[in-house]
Amino acid sequence: MVFSNNDEGLINKKLPKELLLRIFSFLDIVTLCRCAQISKAWNILALDGSNWQRIDLFNFQTDVEGRVVENISKRCGGFLRKLSLRGCIGVGDSSLKTFAQNCRNIEHLNLNGCTKITDSASALFQHVLQS
Repeated sequence: MVFSNNDEGLINKKLPKELLLRIFSFLDIVTLCRCAQISKAWNILALDGSNWQRIDLFNFQTDVEGRVVENISKRCGGFLRKLSLRGCIGVGDSSLKTFAQNCRNIEHLNLNGCTKITDSASALFQHVLQS
């Protein structure tokens, strides 16, 4: 099935934003990022912080750099509850400090295998670190 621009607009007009957000909440990270490229309306829906409460970056560990974590923290800070950076060797202390400033509601954080993060930076999250 192929949608035209008119069909996509029709979907946005017929379904309330709350329902569209609920649908988007079932999508994984990759699919959300793909949906964000469809249109301006879908970009707003896909990148809504409520869709980014739980993020596991293990499958992307070789590609994740500190700036990715900083961008996630700025966009999702108030919503993000659980983040796994397991194996993300490109993430360091400065990124984690920015993350700490923006993500005050974090409940679970996995830093296993993050070799560039020192004990002093991880101490910012001692109460939520998973081992």
